[in-house]
Amino acid sequence: MSISCYNTKSVIEIIMGCIMLIVIVGVLVRSMYKKSSTGKPSGIGARIIQFTCVTLIIPTLIILGIENILKGETIATIIGGLIGYVLSGVGNYEGPDNNNPKSSKPKPVPTKIN
Repeated sequence: MSISCYNTKSVIEIIMGCIMLIVIVGVLVRSMYKKSSTGKPSGIGARIIQFTCVTLIIPTLIILGIENILKGETIATIIGGLIGYVLSGVGNYEGPDNNNPKSSKPKPVPTKIN
């Protein structure tokens, strides 16, 4: 069985499905084996959840667009919302070591106004 027996649409859908499977397996393996500085498993953080969301939604949109289930305007709207979701947390990102008291921002001291 060669790949030439599939049409282009089927090949793209198979590739997108494989990408989604690789992402899920990669996230699960990372969450099981990556250790934090304390030696405990680090788990899944907010950035990993955002990455997983993006890498699962984009292939799904491609597949639904190829099958003409979603129109171009709908796909553009969903991608715009996805970009807004991902970029909304960029400004308040403190880095991977946000439990370190040296790297945290100092708390403001309240001032007394007479």
